[in-house]
Amino acid sequence: MATPTELARLVDLHLADLRDPEPNWTIGPSPMAGRGVFATRDIQQGELIFRERALVVGPTARKGSILNTCVCCHKLLAVKDFLCKNKCTLPVCDKCSDSEQHRNECELFRRWQPKDLQKGKDDDAEADCCPVNAMSLRILTAVRVFFLQPDQRALVQAMQANDDKCYRGEIIKAAQCFRKFPTTDKPYMDKLFRVVGVLNTNAFEAPCRMGDHEILLRGLFPLTAVMNHECTPNASHYFDNGRMAVVRAARFIPKGGEVTTTYTKILWSNLTRCIFLKMTKNFICDCARCNDNTENGTYLSALFCRQQGCKGIMIPVQTKTLQPDWRCLTCESVFPHSKMARYQDFALNTINNRINACSISDMITFINDMCPRFCPPSNYVLVEAKLNVIWRMSRATTEVFTEEQLKCKDRYRAELLELLEKLGAGECTLKKLITEERL
Repeated sequence: MATPTELARLVDLHLADLRDPEPNWTIGPSPMAGRGVFATRDIQQGELIFRERALVVGPTARKGSILNTCVCCHKLLAVKDFLCKNKCTLPVCDKCSDSEQHRNECELFRRWQPKDLQKGKDDDAEADCCPVNAMSLRILTAVRVFFLQPDQRALVQAMQANDDKCYRGEIIKAAQCFRKFPTTDKPYMDKLFRVVGVLNTNAFEAPCRMGDHEILLRGLFPLTAVMNHECTPNASHYFDNGRMAVVRAARFIPKGGEVTTTYTKILWSNLTRCIFLKMTKNFICDCARCNDNTENGTYLSALFCRQQGCKGIMIPVQTKTLQPDWRCLTCESVFPHSKMARYQDFALNTINNRINACSISDMITFINDMCPRFCPPSNYVLVEAKLNVIWRMSRATTEVFTEEQLKCKDRYRAELLELLEKLGAGECTLKKLITEERL
């Protein structure tokens, strides 16, 4: 990694016209993770800290994502015949297929000879209709880094990249999609592995809307990524149509204080956040919230006691561990994590299956009537279900809701806002989304 001074210089070049002449932030050494963003003066709650364009953007191509979306303009394409007319096998609209933006990557993919194209080499119609390979699509964002300007590539190299065997596996799977992938070119492969590591460590998934179509883009926002993690951060970020990050102070930040964000969902439980951070970011958080097994009295981890006849709730005994024991707050019975994990997985799967399959009306009935039988109202899985209902009701354009359903939405909203207040989340993005305020 580059020094904070060198990183700051490259970030200034990257921000260009978006850099404030007298910014309220600076990049400096951090006790959390080597480098971080710090306040150069007192920053008031709600104050803009910075805006930042994505350095590079590409498709997420993760499981379940829509693949027939143009990799350049992101508009939804036809169900068939949506691949680039120049035979690179990427999903690209006719207008973008000859664009400057797509030219270099198109030539590179054709030079690598995608295997999908070979299926229909004697039949152009078949070649045009061949399916998209998600792994070759995911590598596209990394490939685009090689076509950036020198200072931009230097900024990517200056960023942290966790070393993970899964990242190398991602490249291997992508290589299998081509006949002439440069696997024997060690300097190139080393650079590619480094770029993939940077993206997996720092990139964000940002929503982008094109008309009625919304997709998630994979974007690298270097300055936003430099901010270190805190489970209840003092800054909050959101994305403007997938290509612009906006960061504001969620709480008052004193001069010299480190500006923090969160790498997880703020309403996840301690244990869920701990597992996610360890698996994806390779660290375990040591913030005040992670050291409190009640999470400021929110009890987001809580499960019902498994002792017969007891109606109490159980919470993890230890913090900052992936397999804690659980203790009942009423009868003080202690159960091993293995037993409680099965119970937690049952609740998670039951509710998630309903979220994916139920109508809004059925989901409300399920939350109100069924969930209280196997999940405390404070448990983060049930909290996520309530949040899902709020999102869906807020976005619905034609569906008419009963007065009782609207009351449920208001009740869920009040409960979630109370949780955010207990956590000390301040004016975070989630609060504004729940209350339907302008971001």
